[in-house]
Amino acid sequence: MNNSIESFRPKFLNDLIRVGAAFDGGYVINERSIRSSEYLFCFGVNDDWSFEADFLNRKPSLRVHCFDYSVSKQVFLSKLLDALKAIVSGRFLVLLLSLNVRGVRQRLSILKYWTMLLVRFSLFFRKENVHFCSKGISNERSDVFVTLDDVFHMIPLEELPENSVFIKMDIEQSEFRVLPDLSKFQGYVNGMAIEFHDLDILWPSFVEILDKLKANFEITHIHGNNYGGLIPNSRTPKVLEITFLKRGLIQEGYPAREDVIYPIPELDRPNNRFERDLPLIFEDDHRTPALISKT
Repeated sequence: MNNSIESFRPKFLNDLIRVGAAFDGGYVINERSIRSSEYLFCFGVNDDWSFEADFLNRKPSLRVHCFDYSVSKQVFLSKLLDALKAIVSGRFLVLLLSLNVRGVRQRLSILKYWTMLLVRFSLFFRKENVHFCSKGISNERSDVFVTLDDVFHMIPLEELPENSVFIKMDIEQSEFRVLPDLSKFQGYVNGMAIEFHDLDILWPSFVEILDKLKANFEITHIHGNNYGGLIPNSRTPKVLEITFLKRGLIQEGYPAREDVIYPIPELDRPNNRFERDLPLIFEDDHRTPALISKT
């Protein structure tokens, strides 16, 4: 199967900025999306909401709605209590008495991690204009999932301005279930940052979804997540982070630059900071992979 990303080459615009963490958890999006947004819908939070916090810092009047069934204040508190039990256990006393510095530091580090995570979660999600729902997003409603229809109807649609919503989506394959339902609400959406997973097995679905999205959205940035590696026998990453911008918000007739190399050195960072970033190779790019990866 041809896993070429040639037809998904981004249209480079001059207002790209990095929002969120320097490495995993941060995304490159268009600044005009922030200006247009009154709402930020985030599907998938895990243990990193730096994107949400940075977006809100840039647009203080923003209303943020986050969804993730795998985490909550109670989940983090439970992890903290488990780490605390490990500290007061007999096994920890043995580590102390045996002067096992590495083991002691490891358990103290785990306790510190869950303590800081609980504190940061509590501080961010108690803000008046930030809402957290401990449910995931899918195409069918259940005890642990809500749908796009549920999310958008949290706000009376007659009060929801056109192009007022930005969507961040990192939901481990569920994007393929959710995105077909977006067509009903795309008038409200100005842009999206979506992480597409497991493209080695879901490539046909990926191409079909992107072809439909491209009718109303322009791809303005693309980045390979180096945690996933490459699709076998190809030069395309298994996981791609793609930024979309509503075509109606683009006044530029042509890309600001034609010679962009991805990853973009001044914007992109590897998700795994201990490994090199993945160069993106477009079939019409005649430069060799070796040359591009060294740039």
